[in-house]
Amino acid sequence: MVSVCAVVAIAAALIGSVQAETNALNLTMFVAHQTATKTFAADLQQTFHWTFPRKHVESVGRIYYQTPDSLALLLTSPVVESVVVRGSDLYIQRDKQATVHRTLQVRDGRPTQNVQFLLAFFQNGCTNFTHLFNAAMTQTTNTTTITLAPKHPVQMFPLRQVTNVLGWPDLAVQSMRIGLIWDSYITYEFRRAARNEPVDPAMFAIPTKTP
Repeated sequence: MVSVCAVVAIAAALIGSVQAETNALNLTMFVAHQTATKTFAADLQQTFHWTFPRKHVESVGRIYYQTPDSLALLLTSPVVESVVVRGSDLYIQRDKQATVHRTLQVRDGRPTQNVQFLLAFFQNGCTNFTHLFNAAMTQTTNTTTITLAPKHPVQMFPLRQVTNVLGWPDLAVQSMRIGLIWDSYITYEFRRAARNEPVDPAMFAIPTKTP
């Protein structure tokens, strides 16, 4: 006679197997969805929260992406700020200050700028840095959450976790949270998104200091 415990264990294993297959299928669908994303535009709320030194800044504006490697965060409040990526070039212009230029690089297999995670969310089916993370998926009626935890935390320091929330079943991106040490984080929340619609190339112009 098979014990009750054995039956429960077998049932749990079967449920776990089905859930794993479902998650794998959903991840495959998401990769295909992101691979097919050629442009993206949305209202944006960006939050920088630093525990030490203490700082909390919420900014609003717009985000634009165009394949293969153009990204723009054009913020309007509380200050005017432009963050533009064109290929491996990053330009930052904030509150009438001079434009800062940086080169995006990957060192020891990991990106050197947090904005690269945001860009990679839209590039190549969101697979640029998957080798660095273990992925877990949870799902509700209306959302799918993909949580990425570094395989080697020391290598990814100070990054602790990346959490992506998608709509379900449309897989529309709703938010990204980059969790850092000491409970610090950066979040990007997207509203009124438009996917695969024309984007004005002027959105990706190199920002310049305004009078």
